[in-house]
Amino acid sequence: MKGVHSELGTLNFKQDQLEDELVKLADAFADFVEADLKHKALQLAETRQGNLKQDLQIKFGYYAEVRRMATGILQGVDIGVVSDDTLKFTTEEVMIKAPGYWLAPALVALAAWVRNDKNANEKALNEALKRDDYKTTLFFMLVMRRLTRNDASLKWLERYFMHQDPHNLDREFIIILEAVTTGVFPPAARQLMMTNVKNWLDQLTQGDTFINEQKSQWVKFFEALGPLSEGKYPLLEKFSPNWNDLENSLREAKTHDIINAHFNGIISSSDDFSKGVKVQLDEILSLLVTNFDDEEMPLQEQVRFNQLIIQMDGDKRAAQAVMDAEKHVFEEQVDFLQLLTNASFNPELSGATKVTQALAVSISQPWIVEAHDTFTAQSRNKIPQTVELAIDDFTTSTKDGSDENELLKKQETFYQNVLKTELGKLSSPYAGVIIGALICLFGFWAFSLHVIAGIVGVGIGVVLIWSSINNYKKAKKQITENVEERKRKAKEVLRGCIAETVDYRNEHTTQDSNAEIVRQLLTSITPEDFSSVSKETARNII
Repeated sequence: MKGVHSELGTLNFKQDQLEDELVKLADAFADFVEADLKHKALQLAETRQGNLKQDLQIKFGYYAEVRRMATGILQGVDIGVVSDDTLKFTTEEVMIKAPGYWLAPALVALAAWVRNDKNANEKALNEALKRDDYKTTLFFMLVMRRLTRNDASLKWLERYFMHQDPHNLDREFIIILEAVTTGVFPPAARQLMMTNVKNWLDQLTQGDTFINEQKSQWVKFFEALGPLSEGKYPLLEKFSPNWNDLENSLREAKTHDIINAHFNGIISSSDDFSKGVKVQLDEILSLLVTNFDDEEMPLQEQVRFNQLIIQMDGDKRAAQAVMDAEKHVFEEQVDFLQLLTNASFNPELSGATKVTQALAVSISQPWIVEAHDTFTAQSRNKIPQTVELAIDDFTTSTKDGSDENELLKKQETFYQNVLKTELGKLSSPYAGVIIGALICLFGFWAFSLHVIAGIVGVGIGVVLIWSSINNYKKAKKQITENVEERKRKAKEVLRGCIAETVDYRNEHTTQDSNAEIVRQLLTSITPEDFSSVSKETARNII
């Protein structure tokens, strides 16, 4: 029984090893489950995206055909290769095939205007205005400008601004901003637009409510830009209890570099001024007619979400974070400041071009700088001051890995105490030795009775003494070897963690320093910096 008891320390150690292996297995299984969930989410997103695009084609596919006809009719009229009868037949067929769609009667009205059919023009125009007054007005404003009917274009523009509310602008207003940005309108029309825009800016920036909303959205946008985990610090990921905080902090520090690339990409965008006015107006008209209609938005929003899941390799949380930052892009009516933010975030989704995005960023620059300062301050406040380490029951922490010798000494002391504790659990051989000694004495006494009895007694006593001492030495040696092996492995892990901590802090410092570069870039942005924006237009806006 004493021999069995002496093995308990070893068994306890083996049990601890088994528990460690089970923890590793559980972690590996959790990683497998997470990877499997991402893989399934990725496959599901790919399937859903295909189905959603098919639904869009089925429900709104003919809208695309109608949209393609708009600029086609204008270009056909330019070169005079399309007959009046063809225009009439084509547009009237569209009117039948696209019931309820505002662009169909607008095209009929345009075709009637081209062939001087005043009666048909008025009927079709009234129907288009009835279906969508806003878009029809905007459409004919651009068409009249394209056909150099400047007086008519100005009349349409006056009508357009008559009922505008800067607190509730339709998404299509970005087309107006596009036209202003590219300078395609004559001076009188541009002055009218700029007067309204300046009044809206003054009205919306008087209080802090609207500005604070935009700053909050920009902060969320910056947070969503963070890169995915690279698995660069495997030991810290495994042995640091506060690794999630460390990883999130580094992710936010790396975001500055992405922000810098984002705004540099906007600044470097430029417009080709070699294009004629008609070409630019055709592009703007295409934006107007191809911009998603309100009834399409729910499906387009779902397509965008599944697209983000695919981009994030099945990470639904990361995709949702980006979607939350972009959610205002899909709203049907927004205030003017929100419109600028939408164009700055994602010009393609909001129906603008890179040129408009540049101008929107230049106007929004003051609160973008404040939002970046807030993001930077929040990120720096969340930087973990220490790297927590838990290696084989040894727990410690380090700030930057510079205290390696102290940590190694602390770990050495820890394992000395572990060895002392484990050896203390080992039963001493004294009981067996005493019993063996008593049996030996009994054997010596037995010699007086019988020689064989004495030899047997002494032999049993000697064997018992030797066995007790030998078992004790074996158990002690095994415990010592096990603890030494644990210490050796733990020492290697500790040194690896310290090395990764040094690399982590260096990388974090380098990435965090990019915040100042981003701030300098943002504070230097002015509308005049964009080659795509005329200086006259930019000054009018600001």
